[in-house]
Amino acid sequence: MPNELTSRHGVDEPISWSASETVVHYSVAAPSEADARSVASELTRRGHRWVTVRPVYLPHLDPGNRLFGKPEFSRPELEGWWSVDSLVDEEAPDRASEFHQHDCEKAAVEAVGRAHGGFWNGGSQANRETKLSGFDRRGLVHELDQKHAHRVRRDVVSGFPPPVKEPAPATPLQRTTAERPFPPVLECVRQVARDQEAQQGRLPDGIAWWLTTEADGFSDDREVVFELADSVMHQGTCYPHTADEIPLLAGLAGHEDIRPAHRAVLTTFLFEAATIGQRLAASGADRRVALGLPLEETVDELAARRAVEAAAPYLLGRWDSEDEAVRFTLAALAAATRHSASSTRIRHLAERWTTGPRRDALRLAAVLAEADDAEVATVLRDIVESGVVPPSRVPSPLAPTRGAALNLLTSLVEREMSPLPVP
Repeated sequence: MPNELTSRHGVDEPISWSASETVVHYSVAAPSEADARSVASELTRRGHRWVTVRPVYLPHLDPGNRLFGKPEFSRPELEGWWSVDSLVDEEAPDRASEFHQHDCEKAAVEAVGRAHGGFWNGGSQANRETKLSGFDRRGLVHELDQKHAHRVRRDVVSGFPPPVKEPAPATPLQRTTAERPFPPVLECVRQVARDQEAQQGRLPDGIAWWLTTEADGFSDDREVVFELADSVMHQGTCYPHTADEIPLLAGLAGHEDIRPAHRAVLTTFLFEAATIGQRLAASGADRRVALGLPLEETVDELAARRAVEAAAPYLLGRWDSEDEAVRFTLAALAAATRHSASSTRIRHLAERWTTGPRRDALRLAAVLAEADDAEVATVLRDIVESGVVPPSRVPSPLAPTRGAALNLLTSLVEREMSPLPVP
């Protein structure tokens, strides 16, 4: 479907759009100078106003840089690669359209890089004066004047898909309102840690820390829950200690004195830990394929997934006693751990909604739980083709199907969890 803006602002009509408030910098890494120049030519045909080609800058190869000789702080895998950098200076009818144009162009630039054996290597945006004056034009190979660039961009924008229509807000997932009081989360954490210590003898350092006086400084349950997630996977990154600390999260998620709202959040943490490796491989597929890097999970990521898989059956067995919000997160956990026995329950839960992101999430969770890659691909394609996924979040064709589906499921789960008030 063509962009609906075309009919209102056809390319043959007098200019009536304003220059965009922000100018965007795009960067693509290419394996050779020839590939880089081909990328540069394509970007120019897309109306990028300035395009440069030069070797990728690596500080560990620069004698004048304090990181010289320290490849561990650089990107040695890009030695010999070339960087294509460009600026898009365009017009937009309004601010919302401007954001949509940025989103579509990012997806298009990613495709150009991928077609030439390279990958999206970052970007930035800033106000017009800052970006136009600060752009490094060394290695300039193409330049368009503003009027010509705007005219080309108008043609390009006319071919963009229409903006994703935000669905009407759904009624929040139902939560149990318990009458009884609940103890502080920290008290539950310590109880679970002590129980595990009694069973295992010695606790991993990350769990043992919760039994020290250092853990007394949290002001409320919200801070404790945040620290639980951050200590296991700081900023969403898997570490060697992540797998060792999964039992604490799982023990809390199944603890009778944890509020249902906290149980849903903790179950979401487990879902994220079990899928981090597959999701990163999918989101970074272009880069990994271009550099010949594996698309498989790392040792630490696999260990984290195995740890969640070991804990999941007990939590999933609680399905019938949980409220709607927790069941929704349990559906994601079943998807992450390929718990096929849960697929019927997930499909039954999905029947409560005839359409919308919630139903999409549960359809995807059901086929992921069944581990049927062909069906996962079909459902993923259906959701993407329905137009509800922003262009820049459409999976790369190089991404493993399961990882791409888990990335989409993660965003759908976050959408449902964000409006839920957590004490």
